[in-house]
Amino acid sequence: MAPVLGEEMGPSVHLVLVRRLPGSPLVVPLTGEVVLDLQAEQKRVDDETVRILLDSSLVVDAGEDIGADVVDALQHMAVPPLFRASAWLRRCRALVLEDGHAVLAGVRIGYRTGRGLWVDHVDVTGD
Repeated sequence: MAPVLGEEMGPSVHLVLVRRLPGSPLVVPLTGEVVLDLQAEQKRVDDETVRILLDSSLVVDAGEDIGADVVDALQHMAVPPLFRASAWLRRCRALVLEDGHAVLAGVRIGYRTGRGLWVDHVDVTGD
């Protein structure tokens, strides 16, 4: 059911999904082939790069499948320097996937085309 106007929504975060290149700090957006350095300090991000990054983005709301604690952890990730150089990206967080997933706040988070974001509570300590 859609929220009623004036009804407060739960926490949400705008994520840009990127894949880390093996053995490198560089990433590639899910919907593009452009290689990026999220830590690059720039004054401006070109329009094509912004478009590609936004095409690889989604808004994650706390709900049945994704808990408020996970959304909170995502919200507290730092905004990458590259994103801070764009008015369109400055409120986004980067979810950097390695081997198809990222580990954050005791959960494994990944993305499957056609199915969306998935969250799996795992023991990341190895105990």
